Amino acid sequence: MKVTFSGFYGMSNTGDDCFCKIAEWGAKHYWNADTSYFFSKKIPQLSPSSKPILKQLPHHRLGFINKFLADNHFKKNNHLVFAGGSIFHGKEWWEMDYAKQNLDRFKLKVGAIGVSVGPFDSVNHEKKVIEFMKNMSFISVRDQKSYDIVKSYNLDLPCINSFDLAALLPRVEPCTTSDGNSSEVTIGLALCSFNAKSAQAHHDNQSRLELLASAINRLNILRNNQLKTKLFVFHGHEAQGDLATNKMLANLLDPSVKYEICHYHRDPMDMWHQIGSCDAVLSFRLHGAIYSFMAQVPFLLAEVHEKATNFLDDINWSDQLRVGDFEVSTDELVDRIELMLQPHDFTQDVERCILKAEKNFTEAVFD
Repeated sequence: MKVTFSGFYGMSNTGDDCFCKIAEWGAKHYWNADTSYFFSKKIPQLSPSSKPILKQLPHHRLGFINKFLADNHFKKNNHLVFAGGSIFHGKEWWEMDYAKQNLDRFKLKVGAIGVSVGPFDSVNHEKKVIEFMKNMSFISVRDQKSYDIVKSYNLDLPCINSFDLAALLPRVEPCTTSDGNSSEVTIGLALCSFNAKSAQAHHDNQSRLELLASAINRLNILRNNQLKTKLFVFHGHEAQGDLATNKMLANLLDPSVKYEICHYHRDPMDMWHQIGSCDAVLSFRLHGAIYSFMAQVPFLLAEVHEKATNFLDDINWSDQLRVGDFEVSTDELVDRIELMLQPHDFTQDVERCILKAEKNFTEAVFD
């Protein structure tokens, strides 16, 4: 079997890169796929048997070449799977539009794994998603709210209540974790900037960063300057990535606080091991939290988007480790971090999520 995966790939984003890694691994492990193709111009560091089907072209007017490449590909490979992320919200991108226009032409067999459905900006956007789903063989969603939405449509297709693809990271490769014996404590920070279009932020980015820096500076004093921070650049895009936000945070830290900027890496497993080496993580990014949870590292996640809240609800995350959009004082945040640094065991919850995530592959059936 040869399968083609589609999603928001090639954007130098660790979360989306992880979807590619898990899709490649899952297709081989569960579906016996000898080759995985990606409906993209660029893919992260994967095995030699994974290939993008499009090319990065110097001029937009040469876009017809990618259409030709896609046509030639789907004449021979008609299994298309949308893999990972907030894909079904009614706003189309080139690959989604192409799939819609060529469903009948190439007799495409379409499925989806590890995706979210919604939120929708309009009734029209929701109707477009429903119409597209009518042509699908199956859809496997990553959160309970998406499952409830799809089931409410009463469509004639299997809807699988699974989990985020990143939950299979421990199956792909065991994580390098902190031994917990060092006197030095490592706090990871997965930062990004929020705006009104992408999130329901309760305060601006600067005040959020000032809160985090204040808490870290105070915690460093309480721990006799035995604190280290790792600043994770999940999104490596030059203009839209996380580096600028991380540098802003670094400038707010007291000189006595040791820090390291962990830059974006094309291999999504690099970030997996970096996260696992932390004792606790403060995350603005959903996949900063998911990586942490699967590595059994306690975390706090900014709930500025409903997908963050959905994730915390689905894993039954303790209220003691929830802070909304970091809507706490410096003292309260220090207390939460100290609570995270106490012994925790998430083994049962993590294994439950792994088994749910496996359903993306084990219960996916093309008609």
